[in-house]
Amino acid sequence: MPSLLPRAPTGDADAVPRQADTERLIHQHLKGVWRYLRMQGASPQEADDLAQEAFLIALQKRAAALDPAATAVFLRRTARFLFLRLRRDHSDAVQLADEVDALWDRDCGADDGDGLLQALRECVGKLDERARRAVDLSYGLSTFEPSRRVDVAAELGLQPNGVKTLMQRVRQQLRACVERRQR
Repeated sequence: MPSLLPRAPTGDADAVPRQADTERLIHQHLKGVWRYLRMQGASPQEADDLAQEAFLIALQKRAAALDPAATAVFLRRTARFLFLRLRRDHSDAVQLADEVDALWDRDCGADDGDGLLQALRECVGKLDERARRAVDLSYGLSTFEPSRRVDVAAELGLQPNGVKTLMQRVRQQLRACVERRQR
């Protein structure tokens, strides 16, 4: 992974963290910061940009010198600030961010969401073929671009309202399955 910061000029070794330290920091925390931003509502591209900016700030503020848990908190708080700054025109953004923080702490804080994601993958794998295809199309899992409900309906031979009903049932099934696995 390329370095986020330029190398320090000769004679200024303390100005910029060593490249190995930067790469270790990124490797250790990028997944969690990126997932956190996506939970906040950032698009994949926004999450990429905001995560990069959060890491730059963390490196400038020497947050990498903290223990890993404190570094993770610093990165999430920085990412939250950057995301809220991006959404400053949305009046409910802070309240939503607070609720996402509570969910993150409850469900993802221990492992950056790996357990939750694994449970979801297993639960999606248990769906029947049509429901699995509806999830794939609706959320763009294979194309990275979600399809419109009309397109999903055409693909599955349903009416658009049928897709809506199917997806409501599928989300309920997935929620129940994931909750059972988390106990």
